[in-house]
Amino acid sequence: MASKHVPLLCMVCMMLGAQSVSPVQKVLGLIDEMAVKVKADRDKAVEEFTAYSQFAFKADREKSYALKKSAENIEAFNAAIVDAQATIASHEEAIPDISSKISEASSKLDEAVALRQKEHEDFLAAEKSLVSDIEALETVTETLSQQASFAQLSPKAKSGIQALREGLARMADAEFVLNGPAKQVAAFLQAREEGEAGNPGTDVLNVVKEKFQESLKKSRRKEQETQAAHDSMVMDAENEIKGLKKELSVNTKGKATASESLAQAQKDLAVETKGEKEDQAFKQELKRDYDIRARDFEVEFKDANAELNALSQAKAILEKKFASFLEAGRHALISNDGQKVRALRLIQQLGQRYHSTALISLSYRASADPFAKVRGMVQDMIEKLMQEAAEAADQKAFCDEEQGKSRKSKEEKDMSLAKTTARIEKADSAVATLTEQKTMLSKEVADLDTEMKEATEIRTSEKAVFDKTEKDLSESVDACGAAIQVLRDYYEGASLVQVKVTAGAKTQGGGGILDVLDYAASDFSKQLSDIRVAESEAVAKYDALALESKQLRAVKEVEIKSKESETKSLKTSLSDYNEDKEGVSAELQAVVDYLNELKPKCEAEAPPSYAEKKAARDAEIQGLKEALQILE
Repeated sequence: MASKHVPLLCMVCMMLGAQSVSPVQKVLGLIDEMAVKVKADRDKAVEEFTAYSQFAFKADREKSYALKKSAENIEAFNAAIVDAQATIASHEEAIPDISSKISEASSKLDEAVALRQKEHEDFLAAEKSLVSDIEALETVTETLSQQASFAQLSPKAKSGIQALREGLARMADAEFVLNGPAKQVAAFLQAREEGEAGNPGTDVLNVVKEKFQESLKKSRRKEQETQAAHDSMVMDAENEIKGLKKELSVNTKGKATASESLAQAQKDLAVETKGEKEDQAFKQELKRDYDIRARDFEVEFKDANAELNALSQAKAILEKKFASFLEAGRHALISNDGQKVRALRLIQQLGQRYHSTALISLSYRASADPFAKVRGMVQDMIEKLMQEAAEAADQKAFCDEEQGKSRKSKEEKDMSLAKTTARIEKADSAVATLTEQKTMLSKEVADLDTEMKEATEIRTSEKAVFDKTEKDLSESVDACGAAIQVLRDYYEGASLVQVKVTAGAKTQGGGGILDVLDYAASDFSKQLSDIRVAESEAVAKYDALALESKQLRAVKEVEIKSKESETKSLKTSLSDYNEDKEGVSAELQAVVDYLNELKPKCEAEAPPSYAEKKAARDAEIQGLKEALQILE
């Protein structure tokens, strides 16, 4: 930079040496002015580079802190993802096991209930048989004491003897009584039936009666104990099933919560990772830009110092050679008109070659001027061209810098706008998906409510039918019992001293209807027992359905609330993203407007280009310098 000004200074010195007014002092003044300008440019470059260095250092420090924070967040998100996945795996492993336990416990409970029902039915049958045997024994004992032969017995007594014989056989098989008393009673009853007299003894009959009563008492006590144990077992099983279902619900909800946390952590990790990459790219770009500017500044600073040193040396030479400069000025005054003509012709040819009206005008004006003024005019033209070159260079540097900054800012704004737009689109998509899922869940809840309502209506209808049927059957059983009692009172109310034929006729006349009523009462009782069992099973199934529906509905409601919460969060983020988009769009539009404003100033050089103009201007300056050399 210093070397390009040395020929100029030499020409100025030679030109001014021909003048009569202190040319060396003017040259020294010009050197001082040039030194001040170079120093000012150097100080300005130092100031600009210092400001840029501070900006780069601050930006690098902020991005380093952001990268450190991003690394911490990414580590935390990865840990949250691993923890959520482990929690989900734990719940997924526990849910099938708990469901299997619930199914197994329910199956065992159903088997126990069915077994207890069968045992109870067996007990009722045994109890009924024992009660019947005891009543028959009491009847026989009472009537035997009043009758002398089997033929004189009433139908009720004969029926009691037959029932007693059958009961004794059952007792013998079950070892309720000893074979001795049983055989004695059976032989006595056989003798009475054949008309023989005999008395088995009241002790034997009492023993048989006591054994019947003791057996009935033990059977009832055993039934009570068995029922109590069964109730306790049912309560424990129901509590166990209830606890397992509660544990299943906790695991199901835990899995849903962990799944939601996993999705959020993965989403946050993706956003944080993308931001980390952008920060790293910005930091690398900043380093490259800083390195380039640092190299340029170093070169410019060295050139400025070299130029100042050259100016200082030139000034020292001028001050030292003051006398020789004066001598050169005196010789310049003796130049002739031929030299002037050659110089003016050279200037005119330059103007015609480069189509410069200023040079052509200079040649015409200089031809009319005294020779002493020609050098001043040429020098003024050189200074003007050099000033234009400096201004063009400054304009070019300004345009390059401003357009570069603006384009880079535009790229950053475009990238930020694209990022914000992508986030908005992603959030919109997520909101739509969550809304659709929430709608489906709400529909499923409504379907559950509809199914439960229909099941409740069916259960209510079945209950009404059961209540009516139970009432009818109970009244039928009671009516049959009352009718049997009335007929028995009638048929057994005849005198026990009637003849066998008469008694037989009455027995034949009343036995058929009593058997029919007994069969009807038994059938009604069986139907009543069957519908009660069916009602119990229907109630159990309805309760199980209601519990399952309630649990499923609770899970879906939790999912709906979760979706609503996530949708609300996304809408808040969406609002922030839209605000960011508006701000970035406004900034981007400002940058675009500024670029459009720079375009007429910076791109008007299109034909010819800056390089072409610079080459032409350098040729003009070089020609003018040759003209000065001719004049000198």
